[in-house]
Amino acid sequence: MKQLAIDVFISFIQNPPNQSLLNQIKENKLWQDWFLKNENPLQIEALKLLSSNEDEALIGSDFVSLFISDIEYTKAPPFASFYLDKDKEIYSSNSNKIKDIFLNHRFCDFLENEPSDSLVNELLFIKELINTKNNKVLKNFLEKEFFTWFYLWSKDLLNGSKSNFYKGLSMLMEDFFQELEKNL
Repeated sequence: MKQLAIDVFISFIQNPPNQSLLNQIKENKLWQDWFLKNENPLQIEALKLLSSNEDEALIGSDFVSLFISDIEYTKAPPFASFYLDKDKEIYSSNSNKIKDIFLNHRFCDFLENEPSDSLVNELLFIKELINTKNNKVLKNFLEKEFFTWFYLWSKDLLNGSKSNFYKGLSMLMEDFFQELEKNL
């Protein structure tokens, strides 16, 4: 089920949901019946925000300003290098370091058309480590690489979001990783 949650996160970081998908989510009560439910107030608030009725135009506009481009600046660039490099460059030495980690663990299912340290690529690697039950490497990667920037990004996502959808997604992802870390 953790892998499925990561797939949900990846899906909405790569593309905003269209109206048809939003309708399906509502009809099937995805957020009300979230499969990794806990009593954490962060998750409760996240699921409440995700359940609000917003249209695809607002969410799509939010997606663009958060992840791609905005008049002033991109609000939540999904790249570790942006948060870790002093010049906020992507494709920095951190990206090369993460690619080396992937290759050292024979992980080749990352998206080569974007930096290795993109959020999506790191989530794919985390998903693979969960799938193969490689908890030692997972714990090490989370502590030494992922958590060094993830919570900064999540805060930017929460603060930069105009939609409840992406505010809720930020909170749900934080809750997920808090629970994952606690159970390692």
